[in-house]
Amino acid sequence: MVKKLLLVVMAFIAAVSFAKTKIVFWQFMMDDAIAKEVLDGFAREYPDIEVEVAQLSWSNGFDKIVTAIAAGAPLDVVELGNTWVSNFAAQGAIIPLTDQDLSKYRSFPGMNSAEYLGKYYGYPWLLGTRAMFYNVDLMKKAGLDPNNPPQTWSQLLEATKKISQIPGAYGIGLPAGEVYSPWQEWFLLAVWGNNGDVISKDMKKATLNSPQVKEAAAFYQELSKYSMKSKQKDLGDAFGQGKLGFLVSGAWSVGSLAQSYPNLNFGVCFIPKPDKQDGVHASFLGGEILAIPRQCKNIDAAKKLIEYLMRPEIAMIITKHYPGVYPADPRASSDPWFEDNPLHLIFFEQLKTAYPVPPTPAWPKIEDILTNVVDDLIVNYKAVDEVLNHYNSEIQRVLDEVK
Repeated sequence: MVKKLLLVVMAFIAAVSFAKTKIVFWQFMMDDAIAKEVLDGFAREYPDIEVEVAQLSWSNGFDKIVTAIAAGAPLDVVELGNTWVSNFAAQGAIIPLTDQDLSKYRSFPGMNSAEYLGKYYGYPWLLGTRAMFYNVDLMKKAGLDPNNPPQTWSQLLEATKKISQIPGAYGIGLPAGEVYSPWQEWFLLAVWGNNGDVISKDMKKATLNSPQVKEAAAFYQELSKYSMKSKQKDLGDAFGQGKLGFLVSGAWSVGSLAQSYPNLNFGVCFIPKPDKQDGVHASFLGGEILAIPRQCKNIDAAKKLIEYLMRPEIAMIITKHYPGVYPADPRASSDPWFEDNPLHLIFFEQLKTAYPVPPTPAWPKIEDILTNVVDDLIVNYKAVDEVLNHYNSEIQRVLDEVK
């Protein structure tokens, strides 16, 4: 009897010893096959942690996360689009990082997109940005050196003037008449590069009519005189057909152009910066942020998973499946994949001077206003001061509504 009891006790102890901690991870970037490829190493390294992975869709993932957090559903790690962080942080739905959490990642590109009112609420995992594509053959026809694409606003303006003199060609493509791309693919980048912004750092004051924004808007309007203005997809096709000298776009265009227009001779360079000494090759920063919801009951295990996913060699697995998103960790630049894909290395390096949109819950309304700003500047050719003063008031009204 004693022997049987001892065996029962030993079996119980063994069962407890081998019991796994289960964590739930909701994400967008990995299907089942990629998730297995990514997480097999984690399972070997942490056999005591079981990860349940769910793939969300961009069409309804945001709403599902909101509902799950509100209901207190079991959820330990969640992938958020970087423009969502302020919404969840403002509601107390995700937990802020400690100084110890930040120590490894504070200097990473994209860390600024996890910030809200002085605190950080997530880890930059996979990042995307914009760079400038240029047509090598059109540059040669215009007497320009394709080995030295434009680096400054004045160089770009001069180059677009020359290319626009070629029959059937436009100097540059500028998006208009749709949401997102008009401000993402150049206008707001020019503002940031000129050390300006559309709202103040405390998120309370509209600054669209500041001197820095006025300079950027005046340049942008002048540049538009030598441009094709249309929706981003149409501009991408026009660039592929050899009609545009320059086009700002995301890294996805590297593959799509090579596939759809195999004879196109093109290169990629940083976004041109203002000629002034403190000008910046600024770009737009999009990305995926790993955050821990407030209802997480296994924070230590959740952080282990995040630290594993943040490793450059792990994040690069996803990059190789989806070129166009890159690890936030700068050490990823040494991966041999970039030697075979040098245009993608330009995008990866561009991340160092890429900016996220201001972290305010009011941003969805503000971005709609910016679309109208661009259309009035380059389609309707309204006076710069008139446009910026009018829409500055509109942005201020939106900011006042969220106070």
